[in-house]
Amino acid sequence: MTTIELKSSIVSELDQMSAEMLESVSLYVKRLRRHARLARRATTIQGKREAAMLFVKNLSVQGGKPVPTDESGIEALVNEKYDK
Repeated sequence: MTTIELKSSIVSELDQMSAEMLESVSLYVKRLRRHARLARRATTIQGKREAAMLFVKNLSVQGGKPVPTDESGIEALVNEKYDK
């Protein structure tokens, strides 16, 4: 079935539905879209966290220099990131 055939099939089905059923379908689709947006945002936040942790782990592997004992770990990471 092509996209055009699917679209015309959906339109013909919608023409046959009552107003109450159309409202019900509309609410259902809105809930599906909202759920998909929320799930995508949670995945994105988790993905950003994982990417940040991977970056931090790779810094020590790529840097090859130990962090001086008199320096704060976070300052060393910031310097390593921006001083390249």
